[in-house]
Amino acid sequence: MELYKEYEGSFNKFIIVVPSVAIRLGVQKSIEIFKEQLARDYDGIDISKHILTFDANMKDPASSVRDNFIDKNNLSILIINTQAFNSANNRLRDRDGESNIDGLSVWDEMKEIHPIIILDEPQKFDGGTSKKDLTKTMKAIYETEPRFIIRYSATHRSKMNLIYKLDSYDAYIKKLVKRIRVRSITRQVPQDFPYIKYRGMTKNNDAKIEIFTRDTGKKVKIKTFEINKDKDNIYELSGDLKQYKNYRLVENPFKGKPLKIEADGKVLELEEGETYTPFDEKDIVRLQIRIAIESHLEQQFRLLDAGKEIKALSLFFIDEVAKVRGEDGEDGEYFKIFDEEYSRIIKQERWKKKFEEYNDYFKNYDDVKSVRQGYFAIDKLKTRTDVIEIDENKKRYNQKERRSIENGIELILNKKEELISFDTPLAFIFSHSALREGWDNPNIFTLCTLKKSDNEIAKKQEIGRGLRLPVDIHGKRHKDEEYNVLTVVANSSYDEFSKSLQKSYNEESGFNKEEVSEDVVLKVFKEAGLKPSEIDTELATTFLKELKANGIVNAKGELKKEIEDKLEKLEFKNEVLNTHSIKLKEEIVKVMEEKGSKRIIIEDGDEEKVVNRESRFVKEDDFKNIVFNLGDRLSYRTTYRVNIDEDKFLKEAIEKLNKYFKYKDLQEQYYSIEEGMHYIDELEGASYEKAVKVNEKIEDESIRIERSKLEVVDYIMEGTDLPRQSISEIYDAVEKKHLFNSQEYLDGALNEIKSALLASISDSPIEYDLLEGYRLNTTDIFKMDTIINTEIGKENIYLYPEDPSRDDSGTERGINRYYKFDSKGEQEFAIQLDKDPKVKLFTKLSKGGFIIDTPYGNYTPDWAIVYEDNGKDNLYFISETKIDKEVDDLSGEEILKIKCGKAYFKTISEETGKDISFSWAKSYMDFKEKNNL
Repeated sequence: MELYKEYEGSFNKFIIVVPSVAIRLGVQKSIEIFKEQLARDYDGIDISKHILTFDANMKDPASSVRDNFIDKNNLSILIINTQAFNSANNRLRDRDGESNIDGLSVWDEMKEIHPIIILDEPQKFDGGTSKKDLTKTMKAIYETEPRFIIRYSATHRSKMNLIYKLDSYDAYIKKLVKRIRVRSITRQVPQDFPYIKYRGMTKNNDAKIEIFTRDTGKKVKIKTFEINKDKDNIYELSGDLKQYKNYRLVENPFKGKPLKIEADGKVLELEEGETYTPFDEKDIVRLQIRIAIESHLEQQFRLLDAGKEIKALSLFFIDEVAKVRGEDGEDGEYFKIFDEEYSRIIKQERWKKKFEEYNDYFKNYDDVKSVRQGYFAIDKLKTRTDVIEIDENKKRYNQKERRSIENGIELILNKKEELISFDTPLAFIFSHSALREGWDNPNIFTLCTLKKSDNEIAKKQEIGRGLRLPVDIHGKRHKDEEYNVLTVVANSSYDEFSKSLQKSYNEESGFNKEEVSEDVVLKVFKEAGLKPSEIDTELATTFLKELKANGIVNAKGELKKEIEDKLEKLEFKNEVLNTHSIKLKEEIVKVMEEKGSKRIIIEDGDEEKVVNRESRFVKEDDFKNIVFNLGDRLSYRTTYRVNIDEDKFLKEAIEKLNKYFKYKDLQEQYYSIEEGMHYIDELEGASYEKAVKVNEKIEDESIRIERSKLEVVDYIMEGTDLPRQSISEIYDAVEKKHLFNSQEYLDGALNEIKSALLASISDSPIEYDLLEGYRLNTTDIFKMDTIINTEIGKENIYLYPEDPSRDDSGTERGINRYYKFDSKGEQEFAIQLDKDPKVKLFTKLSKGGFIIDTPYGNYTPDWAIVYEDNGKDNLYFISETKIDKEVDDLSGEEILKIKCGKAYFKTISEETGKDISFSWAKSYMDFKEKNNL
């Protein structure tokens, strides 16, 4: 829609290619959901009237595509499956069709319109970048001679011309998805049972096994060991747990053969992946269903207790429909187990009280058949409904199977809106694994896969079904990290599941911890203090070339081992890089170390949760007043004013632009013209003459894409909010105006103007005005950090106190008991605050909870501190920490935000009479010295 609008209808033919029925129906459902929003955003256009969904079973598919897609003069969108797109026998390719003109098939005509192709989940059919790897689908796509191809996926097989990236890790860090919590059935095994799982053979020919173990003075837990018959003792590895007293390896493992373990005189034989437990397969299914029901109820009532009207859903993936619904239509084994467990659990006193408390939401909670349902591929053409077993590894389906899959997915999609309402009692969904791509309801909080393969659940595609952020009954999306948790019920141990899932994320996102990628280079530049106007793709390429030339990065773009000496001797040839040489060398090491530890934290649902709360002393009357006074000072809203020297700014902006353009020019460009006649003969009818293609060179003076002065001015206005007159004066004074016709140079010019503007703002006085009647919420200002139990002790995760799981831990002077920091330096600053007897209390300010509006956007300083003044009055301070940085090390953005912080709190103090000081500090000692403490 944006392309259609931006290019005034020139781009009006789009083909969306999808790899499966499920994804096709999902696309159609998304269009239906956003239909009204698109109409509001794009001049009232009804998107549904511009879409054709290709179906090989339609009466005349060729004529439908010709009439409703190719021959339409306005916006036309074709949604088509890969199977329909790539088949040589497809009726679209039939040149003998009755409605064809001059022997041209619909496929031939499609090439003439050069559609824009949009690939949804291309990794499922693209094959790769090499021509020899091209799949039939990709060959067919290239045959249409598209204007260009847009690929949408979270898990690209090959990344080509990447323009936007939001991978799993970034989505997790930005809190755009739920956290993951794992509950494992292995925790249900009695701890005096000799539990053993054979996880496989290592590269060193050792056996990797999972057993119970206990370190001195600690709880029993499951741990993985790599053991060898000649040097390891299972009993000793377990911490001398008595159940393993007479357990030992009979022989070292052999590939493809079971592991033999002597156990009290008998020999256990475990295949790879097999577990020795007291449970049979039916017990395991029952345990999984029981844990899933309990997790569902815990989450549902936790949401309601917090005042969030969000209906929780649970999703069970099954691999055999017969286990849920038998051939006679009766309930299968899984439904029977669910009904027994659910009926038993809801009678427990704790849950009876909760259902009574929220009776208005759960009027039929005890009607077990109304709270669970199965969605499957079904055959509706017969008098009775037949369930079709679908093999999810099967690539082709017959017509009956395709229709059955569509029926199952439509059930899921059509119920999507109903399911988030408490008026619908259905909350537990059983669905076939092959239909998992159709499931994307945001309110799934519990996910359980009832399968034999214990690694099957650890797939990003399945986990993704429950990661979307939830919506309440009013349609409002909730972003509270504390409550946005997806519980996965795994039939493997936490350790195994988390490693398997992390591996899956890394593989599917193409993550390579050694690669010095473009996003790494840009982060290095930013952290090293390069100005925005200095950073572009050309400099990034130069940086990588110099690292390769000096043996720091290999030909694949990966950081080599043991590079300390080479980095120290490195002298950059590029002038900009050489100016920042010291910081660049430091930051490349830091950023790559951080990338190496990049992982998604998965909570262990079977271990004790870390519950953050206010420190006890905060409830005392004296401290209640201090917290209130601090919150009062921080809750004011303001706007800022800045008066820049306009003549000086215009002069600097013009100088920067002319300097930026000085050594740049447009490369030679070529365009192609296709000339061919279309004529109508009285006897022959309409016909086409074969087109002749001519390539012509584009000279700088007559380039094909020309931007008018008005277009350039509008573009810069949108990016800077500068007045039109000022931008017009800058444009008139630029010497090489034709360079504005290059999008890259236009964006570069925009950055140069922004840089000049921010420099002028930094040099000018900035003032803040109070907004009467607007206040921030103090609950948001002092929002507590959510700490996950598996973060404790992890590298590059900085907590204070370092072990919040201990009952006696907690800050002495912090408003909250526990804090999580971005760096070791911040953690050390908190420790110093907590140990200083003159600090009455302190807290880390919540990002987004307390904000100061600045030219760089919203800004949240790091600390709020209340300090004792000679045992009488309290002094209130706000501090921004820039650990170990001197003034010269601060970036232009950091300097301006600090300036804004000072001006903001000066206004608060003067206009409210409530004193509060702001400063930045490189250490705690520096903070005290700057504030004369």
